[in-house]
Amino acid sequence: MPSFPVPLDTLIEYVRELQPESGPLEHLADAMVTAQELGEQSDALIGHFVDQARSSGASWSQIGTAMGVSKQAAQKKFVARDEAMLREGRAFSRFTPRARVSVAAAGRLASGAGDDAVDATHLAAGALADAGGLAARALRRLGVDEGRLHDALGVARADPAVEADPRSLRELSYTPACREAFTQALKAAVRLGHNYIGTEHLLLGATAGEGRVPEAFAAVGLHRDLLEGAVAVEIAETVLELRRQAGGTP
Repeated sequence: MPSFPVPLDTLIEYVRELQPESGPLEHLADAMVTAQELGEQSDALIGHFVDQARSSGASWSQIGTAMGVSKQAAQKKFVARDEAMLREGRAFSRFTPRARVSVAAAGRLASGAGDDAVDATHLAAGALADAGGLAARALRRLGVDEGRLHDALGVARADPAVEADPRSLRELSYTPACREAFTQALKAAVRLGHNYIGTEHLLLGATAGEGRVPEAFAAVGLHRDLLEGAVAVEIAETVLELRRQAGGTP
């Protein structure tokens, strides 16, 4: 069995070397800062393996059992962590390439309209920009006239021909409604058991709750249950197609 990576003696020596000429109180203060840093690293360590477990298909109940806590405690801790990352703009690395393009397209829509920040309306239009994305496919399944939908949203069609990386997306400004849509997109991904955010999650996030976007979708007959059902079907068909391509059983 490998030895523990950071023995206590090593930590003590590390703290003493921070201020070699200082006394016990200064060392104590340094020890407190070091302990806090270690605590943050331990959270990151556990978070890494929580993400790995989620990627493997483990349920929150199984993850909670492995951590020695309840399902609710595990889910609350790490969903809250992801929500904080979204609020701080650090979680765009979890967005799929299509979802990043969607956010970038939303940014171009906002800029073209002279708006200072990306709103949930821009995000909804951006999520539909890529015809190959699950969001756009779900709407085609429902036979929606996208022209009517964009009129109801009050935004133009988005140009999907935009490459994006997490850094460029962090430079954009977002309205509170858009940030809430990001949070709801994360919650939709968690409900579906996904550790990424795709265009389908952005669509569900933008249409959650109340506000201009859900009202616009409802105006063209797209109520929440219809959207969720269409997204679920598209996800299921995508999984089946991937299994066929991999030579698995349909």
